[in-house]
Amino acid sequence: MHKRIVTYSLLLICSCVTPIASAQSVADFYAGRTVTILVGSGAGGVTDTSARIMGRYLEQTIPGNPTVIVQNMPGGGSVTMANHVYRSATADGLTLGYPLPGILTAQLMEPNRAKYDAREFTWIGSLFKATNTLSVLAPSPVATIDDARTTEIIIGATGRGSPLYQFPAMTKALLGLPMRIITGYEGSGDITLAMDRGEVDGQGPALDYWEISRPGWVTDGSLVHLVHIGPPDSVRLPNVPHLRDLVASERERQLVDFLEIGANLGWPLFAPPGVPADRVAALQQAFGELSQNPEFAAAVEDTIGSQLNPTLGDDLREFVLRALATPPEIIEEAKTILGLN
Repeated sequence: MHKRIVTYSLLLICSCVTPIASAQSVADFYAGRTVTILVGSGAGGVTDTSARIMGRYLEQTIPGNPTVIVQNMPGGGSVTMANHVYRSATADGLTLGYPLPGILTAQLMEPNRAKYDAREFTWIGSLFKATNTLSVLAPSPVATIDDARTTEIIIGATGRGSPLYQFPAMTKALLGLPMRIITGYEGSGDITLAMDRGEVDGQGPALDYWEISRPGWVTDGSLVHLVHIGPPDSVRLPNVPHLRDLVASERERQLVDFLEIGANLGWPLFAPPGVPADRVAALQQAFGELSQNPEFAAAVEDTIGSQLNPTLGDDLREFVLRALATPPEIIEEAKTILGLN
């Protein structure tokens, strides 16, 4: 009888302390370790800059206060990085991916290149969404999107798998613009230099990119924004039309919605499939705390001009699932327009 009482008491004690031990084990795991955020773009720009700001503050909110570093892994509109995280990264919560907004549409349109299934990623959260603008540098041959219907402009882009190509290409197709798109640039920075040299008239990056790359162009009115996708910005984009408002048919609006998957996904943070549940919960909680940090919000706005518009944990995963359920006929039409068939 005495042995039974002792055994029962020990079991009761163990059951009471298990949650504390589990929480402590997460902090113990991360203490003294390094979390690496793999950025799916080159240095500079919105993706890289926001990742570095985020990393500094995540050091304060992840249990155990690990060191957080950022490594760039550009290529294929972040597909190279996403493939690596999905196929090669250890699922221990120490490697995180931070891509350009186009990784879901890349999976839908280019499955032979995108060797991952985003349904299986461990989604941590997205802090802000993307408003992309088709912008030209003055003096430009056009001042409005209506001008661009009759006057040719030259737009710089990266590869066909990148939003830097897909946004202007879809705009050209849906509005019937006499636009010429030159691909092969490494990123927005290279295209900006080409704008400086007069090789191209403009490009279609995130609106926030200009705050980092050419703030002088923003303040002196050198940039002319023709059309945008993503959340509206009445302060920075007064009277600039949304692409959806310029198309005529429901089918065309569906194509714009497909193009906007990346804009609404924004810049998400994710981990490989199979990360232990307690570490996932800790990372999601740390991310949630970050989204409520006014000092972090001020740092983001001061650096890249963005205000936080977070999508957290399960809500982000639900968005991913809905996006990946896009009807096949819409995907095929988008692929045809973008030359990805």
